[in-house]
Amino acid sequence: MSSFRIFRANPAFRRYWSARSVSLVGDGIATVALLLLITGSGASPTGVAALLLAQAVPRFFGPIAGALPDRFEIKRLLLSAEIGQGVVFIAIALVPSHTILLVPLVALASSLSTIFNAAGRTVMPRLVDTDQLVSANAWMGTAFNLQAALGPVLGGTAAALIEPSGALLVNAVSFFIGAALLLGLPRMEPVGSSDTGSSGFLAGVGAGIAFTWRHRTARAIFLVLLFGIMFASLDNVVLVFLARDVLDSGSFGFGLLGTGSGAAMVLASLWLTRSTTKLSAVTLLAGGWFIAGLGIALTSMAPILAVAVAAQALMGVGNSVAMIGEETLLQKGVPAEMLGRVGGALSSAAFAGSALAYAVGGFVASALAPRTSLAIAGVGLMAVTLFCLPGLRHRGADQGEEPAEGDDLEHHTAPSSPV
Repeated sequence: MSSFRIFRANPAFRRYWSARSVSLVGDGIATVALLLLITGSGASPTGVAALLLAQAVPRFFGPIAGALPDRFEIKRLLLSAEIGQGVVFIAIALVPSHTILLVPLVALASSLSTIFNAAGRTVMPRLVDTDQLVSANAWMGTAFNLQAALGPVLGGTAAALIEPSGALLVNAVSFFIGAALLLGLPRMEPVGSSDTGSSGFLAGVGAGIAFTWRHRTARAIFLVLLFGIMFASLDNVVLVFLARDVLDSGSFGFGLLGTGSGAAMVLASLWLTRSTTKLSAVTLLAGGWFIAGLGIALTSMAPILAVAVAAQALMGVGNSVAMIGEETLLQKGVPAEMLGRVGGALSSAAFAGSALAYAVGGFVASALAPRTSLAIAGVGLMAVTLFCLPGLRHRGADQGEEPAEGDDLEHHTAPSSPV
């Protein structure tokens, strides 16, 4: 069965995928353009760090953003966040490129992106049938991979041709194009609480965090993302030293390693777009992370660059498959009325894991040889996956059944096992 059938048969999905692809590539352009803009203005390393921090900090507020789609109409949230980001990037392009002006604007754009992502995690079950979730999520994975593949190249090219401020305006236009495509989506009413009071909202945020921890599937995904990504992200820190100091391949070799993993991610997501895919979401998530860990571990043992590139490609396959499995398992295993809040909590867990890796990665890379650091990262990721596997495989996780007693909304005080 053709993997493109979902585009022909489902105009709403086609519009949503197109909107995300356009704005995500625009985001990739902006990532490069922002750094070029602020460094070109003579900003100090502290100023660059402040800009990156402004992008990062709002991601920690995923649980708050996740409560919004459970209370407000989804399409309106998506449009507001998309148009808002376009307006903010116009302002970033036009204001003087001083750190004190750019940092709050970048933080605002990142906050709107966090809101969009939280709302977006609730969209797929509303647009496609359950048996199409893997294929649909795989297509969304290709959209994110396009951001990584095309964004930096287009960003650097645009900045060279029309200056960084012009590249930022291109990003703004991408958001407006995305918003125009989103207009064609149907209304998507919230299924959560209708209480709009501030105390009710904060209580809803707390309930989402508590539910994430009590629900076995959500808790297992949370732990995999927090600790698994902590180990996996060490690869990002150490890989450049492996290429330079161990494999003697320099910048070219480091680029090949990145290309190997990136190309494999694209191919893996394209493979999973086939509507005939029968692998369960648990298999995709757990198997993907285990394969990613194996790829990192094999990278640590690579005797030559070609073997390291192949190992990184294996890591990329696992990474892509795991992300698709995570989204599908979340959509099948978590009640619709909690999906936004749980998704927000999981997004924060993923970001916290990468932040931990980057915080300690420099010390690890300085204290240990690159091969040793990568071996720890790979084995650690595989160990975390195996530890969390019982929680991922619990009853009903893959069939979309109601959670077992103690995991649902009516049993908040029930005790739970570690995983």
